[in-house]
Parts: sequence; C-alpha cells; structure tokens
Amino acid sequence: MSKKIPLGIAIALIFITIAATVAVTVTVYMNVYNELIEDLPQRAQLYSKLSDIDELVRAQYYGNVDSEKLNASIAKGYIEGLDDEYSVYLSAEEYAEYYSEMLGNVSGIGLEAAYDKDSGYLLVGDVAQDSPAALAGIEKGFYITAVDTEIVTQENAGELLASFGGDKLTSINLSILSIDENGDEVLNTVNVAKGYKAQSCYYSISGTVGYIRLTAFYENTAESFSEAIAYFNENGVTGIIIDVRNNVSDNLEYAVDVIDIIVPLATDGVGALAVAKNSNGDTVEIYSSDASSISLPIAVLMNDRTEGAAELLACDLRDFGKARLIGETTAGHGTMQKIFRLDDGGAVLLTVAKIYPYISDCYDDVGVLPDEIILTTENIKNQLAVLPQTDDVQYQSAYSYLTE
Repeated sequence: MSKKIPLGIAIALIFITIAATVAVTVTVYMNVYNELIEDLPQRAQLYSKLSDIDELVRAQYYGNVDSEKLNASIAKGYIEGLDDEYSVYLSAEEYAEYYSEMLGNVSGIGLEAAYDKDSGYLLVGDVAQDSPAALAGIEKGFYITAVDTEIVTQENAGELLASFGGDKLTSINLSILSIDENGDEVLNTVNVAKGYKAQSCYYSISGTVGYIRLTAFYENTAESFSEAIAYFNENGVTGIIIDVRNNVSDNLEYAVDVIDIIVPLATDGVGALAVAKNSNGDTVEIYSSDASSISLPIAVLMNDRTEGAAELLACDLRDFGKARLIGETTAGHGTMQKIFRLDDGGAVLLTVAKIYPYISDCYDDVGVLPDEIILTTENIKNQLAVLPQTDDVQYQSAYSYLTE
C-alpha cells in the first residue's frame, strides 16, 4: 500500500537535495578554479614577457615584421622550450609532408646508396619496387657516377645522396655505371622523377633462411610483410631474420600491425601488445592482437639506431618467446607522440605517453638489450644498405643461429 508524504516534508526534501547539489557543484568548481589560479602566475609571466618583447621590437626594430613568420617562430620556440626532441611544431607545409610520409608517400626516387671508396662512386643498395629508380632500370649493385652535372666525390657524396629525397626538384639526372652480361662497363644517363608509394619491407631468401629488412613502418608495411611471409612459406623457409637496424620510425600503429602478424593473442601482463600511459599513469591507448601467428624461429637484428616503433617490435617478439635479439642495445625511445592539428593548418607533434610492451618494462631512455651483443662500426652502420651479407657479422650470427 502506498503512503503519501505530507507536502511540507516533500518541500523540505527538495530544498535539502538542491542544497547538496549546490554544495557538490561549488566544491568541483573551486577545485578547478584553484588549479587554474595555480597556473595563472606562470601564464601571466609568459604572456607579459612576450608582450614586452613584441612592444620593444615594434618600437625599435629597423626592419619589417613578418607576422606570419613571427607567429610560426613563436610556436616553434614554445615547443622547443619543452626540451623534448620528439615534440615538434610543424607548419602547414611540414604537416602535409609528415602526414603523406606516414601513409608511405615519399617524394624521393626510391633507392638507397652509399659512397664506395674502391670505385669512388655511389654504390646502389636496395631499390624500392615500382619506385622511379626501379622504373628507370636502376638495380642493386649499379654505380652512380654523377648527379645532374656534378661528378661524385667523397666530399660531395653526402650532399648528392640527400638530393635523392625531398621535393626541391621534380626530377634528377643520374649517370649510371653497370656491368653487362659480357663483363663490359656500360654508362647510361637516366632522368628519374621524384615521388612514389614507399616500400619499407625488403625480403630475400638465402638457403633455407628468409630475410626481411624493415626500414620504416608505413600504412602498407604490414601488407608487404604478409607477402614476404607467404613467399617464404611457398619456398620452404625454416627460419626468418628480421632486420630493424637503422629503423627510426615512430608510427606505433603500423608497427603493431606487423607485430600482430608474428605473435599470437596477447594474454599475459595486461593482455595487449603494448599499452600507452600518460604522466598520471592513466592508460590512453591499448594495442591489441589476434590469435594468428608465425611458428618459424626468428632472429631480430638491431643496433643503437633502432628506435621507437622498431624497439617495440624487438621487445614484444622476445616477450612472446618468438625471437632472439642480436646486435646492439637500441636507442631508448619509448614514448608515444600524438599529432594535434592547429587552426592555421599546422600541427604539434607532442609526447603524450610512455609505451609499455607486452611484458617487459618500458625501454625509454634505457633501450632494449640484445640476447647476443655484437658491436659494429659507424661506417658499417652507414653502409648497411649496400653491405654484402658475407661481410655483415650480425647477419652471419643470426644465420648461424637459425641454421645450426
């Protein structure tokens, strides 16, 4: 049986509820207000100093003030003031280039090369499939003797190599030296356009060992990696070497796509391939996996230039018991960067969290320690794209591990 509440009591209850609600609301707003007040003096000091400088410049500076350039410089300086090498300000043009590169769109010609002391030329290493260099008929092992009208020398080799990337020129002329089937030298000049869909996964087979070199992580890397695994299965490969030396890619999402192909469903730890946590310890991103995996034994090659997403790959593969790590302790970049768009078309790439692998501790600042330490020289690291596998001691150790 229902009971009726007297009108006076009902009104009293309403007022009590309103009072409680107001009290809670005031408490919340006071906490927020106090946090703002705590930061206000620092903000006021920052704005005051900037205002003083602006007033001084506009009153005393002899030249003209380019407001657009000035605003960009202020934004860049602010981010640089964080003293974090991975947080950067990007202009609208730089952001467009950054975004395009993350998708695998590259403005270069699609080949790797290094100066060869014996010949005095640039020795061509890996050539990306379907790249402008490949379409021009350039192959691994060819020599580049001149770029446009400039003859290759040891002094200008670095500058000429840099000209293969970027978009300052739409095309370049390369003088190519090759050896024909009769053993005779052939010198040709080819015009190579710039711009193509990047290849970051190069693979080959030596004996029964498959070799995959990952130079970066792009949108299409996982697809190429799957193609490599299918090729290995068709040809009876019994072990795989994954080479992430000199890989400095920071695109965790695309790296996780590759890791997911190799490892089974994550169940231990937090049940994820990786977790990103902010400065408060809150989880901001979880990278999960599925049940499919690769059963072949794996060796991972890494060095002190292995950075970011490539470090996660190496660490996770060992955490899952899928790989032996060979080479050098990695760079120790274990933070996650997130892109924030600005109204003017630019962006800020900002460090927002640390990355915690499947089981291991975060490798930020300490790197990933290999199971087998094999050190190499800086010269060899610069020559990896053209270094014969017979002269690569890290590769040879991995090959012996998989075959013996």
